[in-house]
Amino acid sequence: MTPSRLIDSQSQAWVGLEKIILDIIEFSSIKTERALEFGVEFGYSSAVLANYFKQVRGVDIFTGDDHAGHFGDIYELTRSNLRDFDNIELIRSDYRDFIRSHDERYDFIHVDIIHTYDDTYACGLWSAQHSDCTIFHDTQSFPDVKRAVADIAG
Repeated sequence: MTPSRLIDSQSQAWVGLEKIILDIIEFSSIKTERALEFGVEFGYSSAVLANYFKQVRGVDIFTGDDHAGHFGDIYELTRSNLRDFDNIELIRSDYRDFIRSHDERYDFIHVDIIHTYDDTYACGLWSAQHSDCTIFHDTQSFPDVKRAVADIAG
């Protein structure tokens, strides 16, 4: 089932999430109170999550990276894209700073940050320890991401 509220995708990276997220939620039997997203970019996946979770927090530096590309400061653009979603909180932060200063649990965490082994492992391990369900993006496109996820899964 496709959610009724979406934003235009400025990237094709997460198009399709809207078709499978409900299945993930139901299969995992998780609550739908709180979701956290590391790597918001333009906000498409945050909007998808906002259709299913009461609170969505999105953590990003909002400038891109070596893999996604460097596109300057997109915080205001992303905020504007998500203006109709009052259940989304955007947090301008590097994931490392966020996980150092936050210890809350989430029902669901989505990890889509810079695609290096060390960054994916650090963020992903924290996420797995702080959520009932963690998903990762780009596990097929980036071997280092796939390896980090496999190592977290043990």
